[in-house]
Amino acid sequence: MSTNNFLFNFNVKNENVDQQVYATATKRSLAGIIDCFIVLLLRAFFLQALNNIFFQKLIYKFLNDFEATFGTREPKGTAEHVQFVMNHSIFIYAIIMIFLTILIGAIYHAYFNSSSWQATIGKRIAKIITTDNNYEKVSFINGIYHYFLTLIPVIFIIIAFIYSQKNGLTIFEAFSKNHALTILGLLILIATHTGPFNKKKINFFDYLMKFEFHFGRTEQKMPWTKIN
Repeated sequence: MSTNNFLFNFNVKNENVDQQVYATATKRSLAGIIDCFIVLLLRAFFLQALNNIFFQKLIYKFLNDFEATFGTREPKGTAEHVQFVMNHSIFIYAIIMIFLTILIGAIYHAYFNSSSWQATIGKRIAKIITTDNNYEKVSFINGIYHYFLTLIPVIFIIIAFIYSQKNGLTIFEAFSKNHALTILGLLILIATHTGPFNKKKINFFDYLMKFEFHFGRTEQKMPWTKIN
C-alpha cells in the first residue's frame, strides 16, 4: 500500500464508503472523556474493595517487616530498600493489582464496543458506532488489542518521565539528549494524529486493528441484547 493511500484513503474496500458519516475528533474526544470518567470510577471501586478485603493487611505486614529489618517504616530509594521491596510478596501482588486495574479498562472498552450497542457508554452518548472496515461488529479480542494499542502513548510518557527523573533531567532535556526517545516520540505523535489526513478520521492504531467510527446508534436498547 502506498503512503498516499494510507494517509488519505486507508484503502478500505466498501461500496458504500461515500455514504458513511464518520465520527469527528470532537465527538470521539467527548466520548473518550465520558469513558475515562466511568473507567476511573470502576477502578476506584475495584481498588477500594481489594484494599478492604486483602491489600490493607498486606501493607501492614510489609511495613512491619520493613521496620523489623531497617528500623523505620518509611522506605527510601536506596539500593537496600529497593531490593527489599522487590523481594517482598507485596511487590508481585502490587504488579498483579496494577495489571488487573488496567484490565478493567480493556474489558470495559472491548465488551461495549463488541456488544449490540457497538459503542461504549461514552460513544453511545456521543452517537458513535464502532465497526471493522467491513462495517461489521468488532470482536471482543480485537477490542482488547485495540485498547492496549491506545495505551502506547501513555506508556511512552511514563517511560520518558521515569528516564528524566532517573537522570535528573527536565522532560525537554531528556528528549534533547536522547535521540532514540525523540524519534520514538515523534513516531507515536504521528501515529496518534493521522485522523485529520484521511477520510475516515482514524489514527494509525485504529487502522492496524481495522476499526472505524461512524455517526449513529444501533437500535438495541441494552448492550447485551442479541442482534437478530
